[in-house]
Order: sequence, then C-alpha cells, then structure tokens
Amino acid sequence: MRGVRRVALGMAFSFFILSLGLVYWQVVQADTLLKNNANRRLILMESRVTRGGIFDRNGEIIAQTKVSKDKKVREYPQGEMFEPLIGYSTVQLGASGLEGNSADWLLGIKDATPTQAVQQLFALPRQGDDVVLTLDSRLQSIAYNALKGKMGAAVAIDPRTGEVLALVSQPSFNPTNLEQDWKDIVSRTQDRPLENHAFSLYPPGSIMKVVTSAALFRGGINTTDLYDSTGSAIINGQVINEQNGRAFGWVNYNMALADSCNAYFATFGVQAGDKNFLTAVKGFGFGQKIPFELNVPTSSITKAEKIPENLTTNLLAASAFGQGEVLVSPFHMALITAGIANHGVIMAPHLVERVLDPAQTVVYEQKPQPWLTALTKEEADKITSAMVTAVTDGTAAPGALPNVQVAAKTGSAEPGGNVLTHAWYIAFAPAEAPQIAVAVLVEHGGTGGGAAAPIARQIIQEALSQKVGEK
Repeated sequence: MRGVRRVALGMAFSFFILSLGLVYWQVVQADTLLKNNANRRLILMESRVTRGGIFDRNGEIIAQTKVSKDKKVREYPQGEMFEPLIGYSTVQLGASGLEGNSADWLLGIKDATPTQAVQQLFALPRQGDDVVLTLDSRLQSIAYNALKGKMGAAVAIDPRTGEVLALVSQPSFNPTNLEQDWKDIVSRTQDRPLENHAFSLYPPGSIMKVVTSAALFRGGINTTDLYDSTGSAIINGQVINEQNGRAFGWVNYNMALADSCNAYFATFGVQAGDKNFLTAVKGFGFGQKIPFELNVPTSSITKAEKIPENLTTNLLAASAFGQGEVLVSPFHMALITAGIANHGVIMAPHLVERVLDPAQTVVYEQKPQPWLTALTKEEADKITSAMVTAVTDGTAAPGALPNVQVAAKTGSAEPGGNVLTHAWYIAFAPAEAPQIAVAVLVEHGGTGGGAAAPIARQIIQEALSQKVGEK
C-alpha cells in the first residue's frame, strides 16, 4: 500500500508541476513566444481565435475577421490603401506588418482578461482584442491617391503628440485573395510592393539642411552675414555645385535655406566643424533606434549605422547638404520635421491609439511621450523662419496654401547613376501653431517642388480642413 501511495503522490506531484509549466508557457510567457519568428503556434491558434479588428481613429474598419460557412476570412475593406503597413495574416503565409506586430493584442493574449486567460489555457474558442490606430482614413486616402502610379512614400504626424496620421507606401498590394496572388506580388521586383518605402533609407539631399542648421547655430556662424553664391564652391579640392549651376548672389542663412544653396551649407558646415554637425545629427535621432511599433531602419551619416567620432572635411561638406553617405527614411524625416514644429522636441511616434477587449473596455491607451530634444526653442524658431521664407520666396512655394502659413523645405537627392533625383518635400502647418508635419518622397521624381510638394499640400489642406488630430 505504501508503494502505491508513493506512486500516486509522485504522479500527482508531476501533474501539478506539468500544470504549472503549462500555465507559465501558455499565459506568462505567451507574449514572448508569440513574437518568436520560429513559433508556429500562432498559425494553429488562428483556427480557434477570432482575430480582433483594426480600426482607424474614427472607427473606419481597416481589417476584420468574418465567419462565413464556418470558415474565418480576414477582410481588408480598404484594399491596398493601407499596405504594406497593416500587412496580412494568413495560415499559409503567416503574418506581417501591424497584423504580425500586434498579434498579441489581436489574439487576446497580451494583458488577457481572466476569461481570455482561461480560454487560452484550455484551448477554447475566443475573441481577440480590437486595435484602434491613430491613422485617419481621409488623410490616408488623399496621400494614397496622390502617390498612386509613383514610387515613394508619404508620412503625416501630429507634432504635438507623435500620432501617425497617415503612412502611405507606393506601390503597394491588395491583401484580399493574397495567397492566390502571392506569386504575382513577389515577382514584382521592380516596384517592390512588399517593401514599406516609408521605412526605406534614401539620401535626403537638401532637406538635410534643416538638420545642418543646428550645427551652424552652435558653431558660432553669424546667420545674418551675407555669403556670395556664385554657382559653385571648392572645399578642400572638392567642387560643390548648385543645382543647374545657379548663382544666387548674396544670401544670408534664411535665403540660403529658402533658395537651397548647397555651397552655403557646405562652406559653413565645414566651418562649424564635424563635432557640432555630429552632435546635431545625433540629437535628431541619426544612429539611434526609433521607438515605434514597427521596425524602422536606423538612419546613418556614414556607411556604418553608428555615428562616427569624426568626419573628413570632404565628407562633412557633402553631408551638410544631404549627399555623401547620409541615408534617412521618409518616416524619420517626418519626425525631424515634427520636432522643428514642436519647438525642438521630437515626440515618440506611435500608431496604436488604444486597445479594446471583446466587451469594448479600454485595456490599453497610448500616452504622448517625448523622445528627443533636438533643438532649443530659439533654434527651432530660426529654422521655422527660414522654412517659411522657402514657401513665400523660395523653392518650397509649390506647397503654399491660401490663408495658411506653411513652413517647408524641398530636396532633390542624387541616388547615384544616370537617373532622375529623388524628390523630397518636408512641411508643417500652420507655421505659428503646427497641427501636422509631413514628409513626402517620390523616387526619381526630379525636383521636390515639382513632384513632392503638391502631394504634401493636399495632405496638409485635408488635415487642416478636417481638424485631424484635435481631441
């Protein structure tokens, strides 16, 4: 009898330990396991969990799961407008984009309610949480249609909160019937529909001058002094040309930014010194991981991601006007623009506004948080003044709006090779009390004023007319 009791106690103890382990891995460590790319449990879980919906800030459906004839179908009513940002979720292909990153919410695992936890533990059918985004479908539609037929990206951010109001990448793909269309989509290597162009890295060209401005201020450059622009300059044997060889004549800092004078920023960038330049770029987030729900590649000054301790004179001169080896994403440029608009403080960007459990109770709500202080208020005001001049009397004029003062900067970046320059436009408005900051990139679009400014103008106009972002 004693032996039987020992066996029974041993089995009971083993069952108890096994139960504890099951609870630990199924509940406590669920979030960690779910984010592991090697974990196939996610696919199996989809068969018994009804994935929660994804909505824009106004309640518009972006993604939802419907059950038809006992079969679950993930639907995307907006088609390709939100892709590849939202991504997809299928049994065959897995999940990507926000569908993958927010799967712990959408499957009701993260911060699960007691009911969800029990359902999860015993592998019972359950409903996931709904995710409400900061995106505005109206702005997304404007940006999407304006960019359609081109390659590039448009990003709109509320500079006061870091809320991402629109994020468009073109070309994109339609997530409906994705498994059937997958071969065709992946074969489109020329236009790269699965790549989020808003997160891709590009040479910034002249929009980099807003960052270099901080180095000039801190390097003791008198921004009221006049510089004689003759169409080119030679710095340490390197010829710095103006676009189309244009000579601007005598310009101060405001006019140099407004007219996009390369030689001015190269000359005074070198004079301010590499230490001031590298401190400025680090303050704007170069070489740093951007805190965001999705992975954004790190912007860099040299071919190494890490910010170097010094730069050669020639590389500093080229970097000062956005050439050399500088690479930055449209998303990061939108943050930089938002930081200037927000008196020098870059707010941490976020895409998820709140999460609702199946009873529609708020279980998570994002609070605005600062990320970096890139500028003092005085420095931000100086750059803003020059960006306003760029709209009223410079290259950024195509982005102007009636009865609203826009602050903006154009860029035409040489990607290398015998191809058209990338067209950039960064802007915020109203200049005196900014509500929206925008960055637009059109790959091989030519000039920023010609290709990118009209897109930015449409986005800003829609945002201000609808008072997007106001609570």
